Order: sequence, then structure tokens, then C-alpha cells
Amino acid sequence: MHIAIVGFGPRGLAAAEYVLADAPAIKIDVFDPCAVPAAGPNFMPDEPDECLLNLPLRAVDLPPPTGANAASFHDFVAREIGVAPDPDSYVPRNMLGAYMAGRLDGLVQSYPDALAHHAALVTEAWRDGQGWWLTTADATHGPFHALLLSPGQPISRADDQLARWQDFAADKGFDIAPAYPGRALVTAAQGWAGKTIAVRGLGLSAFDVVGMLTLGVGGKIVDGQYQRSGREPRLIVPFSRDGLPPMPKPAMAQEPVYALQKDEKTQLLTAVRAALGASPADARQMIAAALAPPATRITGQDATPWLATETDPDADHPQQEPVSFLQDAIAMADGHLAPCVAYAVGQIWRAMQSDLRDIFHSTDGDPATRAAIVAIDHGLKRITYGPPLSSARLMLTLVNDGIVQLGLADGPDIALTDDGWVLDADINAQVMIDAVLPAPKLAQLDDPLIRSLLRKGHLREDPGTGGILLDRGGMAEQGLHVLGRMGEGSSIATDSIHDCFGVNTRAWAQDMTKDALKPASKGHAHA
Repeated sequence: MHIAIVGFGPRGLAAAEYVLADAPAIKIDVFDPCAVPAAGPNFMPDEPDECLLNLPLRAVDLPPPTGANAASFHDFVAREIGVAPDPDSYVPRNMLGAYMAGRLDGLVQSYPDALAHHAALVTEAWRDGQGWWLTTADATHGPFHALLLSPGQPISRADDQLARWQDFAADKGFDIAPAYPGRALVTAAQGWAGKTIAVRGLGLSAFDVVGMLTLGVGGKIVDGQYQRSGREPRLIVPFSRDGLPPMPKPAMAQEPVYALQKDEKTQLLTAVRAALGASPADARQMIAAALAPPATRITGQDATPWLATETDPDADHPQQEPVSFLQDAIAMADGHLAPCVAYAVGQIWRAMQSDLRDIFHSTDGDPATRAAIVAIDHGLKRITYGPPLSSARLMLTLVNDGIVQLGLADGPDIALTDDGWVLDADINAQVMIDAVLPAPKLAQLDDPLIRSLLRKGHLREDPGTGGILLDRGGMAEQGLHVLGRMGEGSSIATDSIHDCFGVNTRAWAQDMTKDALKPASKGHAHA
């Protein structure tokens, strides 16, 4: 049996590991132009240390490697730094990339004839009576019994605002750059000393960008104060729709505060299962009703009003002052301030991520309802996927130092002038950094393979999410599966290293190994 995996970051690696553990005779061709297979662009080993993994070390719980030289991530980190690591620490993402590259090396050593890597972009795919065929720039590959798409973040078009700004920058000679790869941003930042830099987006990527533009050019934190290197920008201005940064994750000592009681967890998971069989509006109400009792118990405040607003896609959210918001969020994370309802709900939902994935995989539901629950998950990401506490403290320190200013909205009156981007009429930026991750929607994609499969009818758009329509097992059609954020709706909470090794990847591998272990029937080609 011969299969193809297109996109070979951590998720593709997990898929190959699971398959080969049960069916070592399967042949797997993997296609990915990334310079470090298995790491993927998000975890490249040469990324700056300022880009931190968004989980404390204690929370990184990956299955053991399948291949030779097996080591846990915790053991790998200890070996890299030479001491037992602090379980509450957030290590650089480059460490996870190096670890994944090492896992791949071990897999290849254990199964030297199983994996063939093609460092090429796949531009087209089709199926005939023999199986699936793939086209790259210089060759046609196949036939394959099955095709797995594990694309991470596919190639996307710039949205209208970003495209207009790119044309403006090219015409006027200003700099506009993506947040990643971080190594390129740090290199470019050496020429931005004394300039005002606007950062489009105030999510997790903005925390990386701020760290790279300060610590990455030689700045330091000394006794809680920022010590400048002289190579910093004059001002860094991150902006977003509401101007509010995400809330940091709690320190380890605060985690027990948010633990669900057994009956609360049972009721909440039961509500999510039942919600998948309801209408979108009823599903939102059912989940809000199940979240309210534990959030009320934890905070001592009635959580119902906040949850009613949070789960209503048409509700207006009250505006808040961003610096005091950040200060309060830090105080809640370190236990110096009692949690508000929002913070408590975020931690409850974060602890449920693995259970949510299992429920979405095992329970049918209308695509519109699944999309509504995914939308709740997305709305809570500003809390559940918040930054490390150290990153939030760095941001606040830089605000107090005057090098960072928060509070601009996504729709400010941004004028394009001969002097650069003029934000809210009084801030003039000579550099714009795009820190907005494109949404997983087909309408924004320029990925040639996915566009090819859409044209041929092998893929269809999910009307609820705008991504790829799949069954709850991740199948688009027989022999074609998709894993990851482009398949949200069939899955949920995909933006996590744990999802890469989670139930959907494992289930796909089990399907492959079942097929591989079946006696070949007459007329059935296992290419």
C-alpha cells in the first residue's frame, strides 16, 4: 500500500508515526518544501528565542515517538539546556521544531524504506482507476491508494486592506513585513531603530513581534525595568478591532482554582454532545447554560449575563481601556486579583480542549451547528490561547517604558501619506508589520493544490465555516482526507500541538492501517 501526505509539519509527522507503528510495510511519500520537515514553518529550529511555545512545559503532553532514539519533549529540553527545566516555563518554539526534526530522524532510522520525502510544492491532484496522482514542478507522482492533506496554513491571498498597503509601501519605499519568519523580522529590525512601527493585529503573534523588536535587538529586562540597547524602534503600536490584548494563561499555582468538579465536567460534556444535535441558536444557549454554574462558583459572580453576550454572535461587547485590562489580566493570572467571569470561562474551556476534539470526532451534527460551536471556541481564544504570563508582563513593562502603545482599533482612520501610515491622525508609522493569521477560509486561499481539488469537485466548501466540508472523520471523499485548521467544523480546537497528535490524526491512521492489513481483493489496486 502506498499513500501520500501533503504538508509535513508536526501533524504530518504524527500521521506517519501512527501508520508505521501499526503497518510498517506501508510506503509513504511526503511532500513539503519546508527546509526542515516535521518542524514546519511555525517551529523552525532557527526561529528567534523570543518566539515562545504557547504552552508551559508541564502542559506539553505528546505521545512517545515511534522511531529510534525515543525521548520525551521534556527530556529533550532538559538535555538541550543542561538542567532539569522549570515545568512552568515556556520554552522557545524553535526547541519544539528541533525535537520534531529529531523524531523524524528516528522514524527514518527505524523504517528506512518506508518514507520518501519530496521537498516540493504540489500544484495539482487527480484520481483515476489506479488511484491518486500528484503534480509538482518537475514530476508526476503516484498512483497512491490514499491522499492526506495536512497543510498547516496554506498559501493565502492578502485581504483588501493588506493588499492596498503592500502596493502603497512598494510605491513609496516604506517597509511592510509579515510577522514570520521571525529570523527575517529580527534581521530587518536592525534597520528600524528610531522609527515608529505599527503592528496589524494584537493576538499572540503581536507578543512575538514586540519581543523580537525589543529583546531581539539587544534590549533586556533588569530588575523589572526595560534596559534599552539603542537599536529599538521609537514606538511600537499594535492595533486590533477592540485594542485589547489576549489574557495570559494562569501560573501553575493558580490552575487548581479553575478545576471543574466531577459533576460539572460531566454536565458540560453532556451539553456539548447534545448541542451538536440542536440548532445553532439552541446549541449556543445549551453550552452557555452548562458553563454558567462552574464559572459562577469559581468567581462568586453570576456568569449568565456575560455568557449570554459572549455566545451571541450579534451582541455588542463593552469597550475597555487596554492598559488597565492588561494589568488586571496579569493580576488574575498570578493570583493577585480574583478572576472575572471571562477569565474563569476561558480557563474552563481551555481544560476541555481534548474532550471537545473527542466529542466532535465521535458525534454527528449539522454543519451549521458545528460551525456555531467552533465560533464560540474562536471567540474564547483570546483567553484560552492567551500568551505566557512572562510575555504579558513584558508587554506591560514596555507600555510603562513608553516604547509600546496599546489602544488603537482595527478601523482607525488610517491615512496613507508621503510620510507613511498615519494612525488616528497623530501617530505616523514608517513600518507596518502584519501579525494577522489568515482565517481558514477557502475564499482567501491561493494554494494551487487546494484550488485544483476544488475545481475538480474533490473538495467542497463548508457553508458554515468557509473551510473545507468534511465528515466528522475528516474525509472529503473516499481516499481523500484533510487534517488541521482548514477542516474546522469536522474538528475543533485545531491550533494546538496536541491536536496534531490527537484523535483525528490517530483515527485517520487507523483507517489506513485497516486498509493495508485487509487481504487484497481482485480488481482493487493498492498502488
